[in-house]
Amino acid sequence: MIQLLPETSLQLSADAALQTAPDITYDQLEALLAEKLEILISTDFQQFVLLLYKVDVSELKIRRILEADLTPGVYRKIAALLIERQQEKIIARKTYSQPPPDDGEEKW
Repeated sequence: MIQLLPETSLQLSADAALQTAPDITYDQLEALLAEKLEILISTDFQQFVLLLYKVDVSELKIRRILEADLTPGVYRKIAALLIERQQEKIIARKTYSQPPPDDGEEKW
């Protein structure tokens, strides 16, 4: 899903108040987002929860990650989950915003 990275980065930048470069790589985005998540979880848990709702990440998936892993790498796992979910939303918007194909029949 590399082709979705610019859109994903732009949307996550807006949702999480991140400063990203237009040519950011997946690893850079994941690391930057993980850093932001660590700060939010440590200092403003309510903002962390709000971000999860904005991106529409499954609470169950987050809980499973947090229960299974309490190492510093947990933030990258959560960041990867947010990136994945954002890409799913981008794909869904593109899929459902396209007009139906014209099959030549008259429409009522």
